[in-house]
Amino acid sequence: MRRLVLLLAIVAVLVGSPVAAAGIVTTTDREGRTITFDVRAEQVDVEWYAELLRNAAHGAEIERLTIRIVTPEALRETCGAAALGCYGGSKEAARIVVPTGQSPTLVHTVYHEYGHHLDAWRGVAAIEQEPNGSASWAAARGIPKLLAAGSVTHDYSLGWDRSIGEIFAEDYAALHHESPFKISWLAPPSQAVRDALRNDLENVPAAPTPTPAKAPVVIVKNGTLRAGQTAVVPFELLGPGRRVTFTATLPSSSARARMELLCTDGRRAALLVGGTRRTGSIDVRELGPARCTVTLRSTGKVAARYSARVRLAVEPAVA
Repeated sequence: MRRLVLLLAIVAVLVGSPVAAAGIVTTTDREGRTITFDVRAEQVDVEWYAELLRNAAHGAEIERLTIRIVTPEALRETCGAAALGCYGGSKEAARIVVPTGQSPTLVHTVYHEYGHHLDAWRGVAAIEQEPNGSASWAAARGIPKLLAAGSVTHDYSLGWDRSIGEIFAEDYAALHHESPFKISWLAPPSQAVRDALRNDLENVPAAPTPTPAKAPVVIVKNGTLRAGQTAVVPFELLGPGRRVTFTATLPSSSARARMELLCTDGRRAALLVGGTRRTGSIDVRELGPARCTVTLRSTGKVAARYSARVRLAVEPAVA
């Protein structure tokens, strides 16, 4: 029941979160560690995913991971037709791929895939080969005995449900989200197994905790603008008290462009950048709720590189 309350609390507090367009988006956990998202779909509520990870047991390894959010069609192409998500890459530059959405199934998938990342960062002296879970968990689950008996393996040669990495990921997910246990031949994690896993991890949530102020969402876009071409970043502010900071840089002194922020609540701001002013910034407070767009339109005669950054923050309204 506690985990159900936590899940409902997460969903509730995320109402009103900024919706990001495609691109690299960074935010932070409650310790200030960077969480990186590679958003490859439109109108994704990145804060929904970020809050799940903030509430998950994790440590500094979260900074060695990129969470790629894709369309369901792209997920099937990347992870396989039957996959709900997948994990890959190197230990130092790992990647989780998950689809767009906000369903209970997706909550479980995010935690399951993060479990694989934790597995890569937790060594087990008694079982040198990876994946091997974590030390106390492996002992409580009886993994060495199961391995010796040929009941489980480090790979998928005996099937998905006999992989040590998948068992660990399912048990990790069970710490955070109550859902049917997917490994039919094995009992769900007992309290002893859960306690052992908690002993191996950092910041394990024992109960729902108050949600602190949301960390800013940052969207970065880089590229080349030809004469008359426009770069566009759309986003949505689902509540009041938002602050939007739009910064653009043109490295070339011959480049010229017009920056603009336009929102459906009637607020707008514009700025010319170029020549000696190679960087411009539009900073507007007390925005939302509204759908907004920032644009960078080339007004010069030659193609030029550009770098744009949009920072979306939730702040108290200025009195």
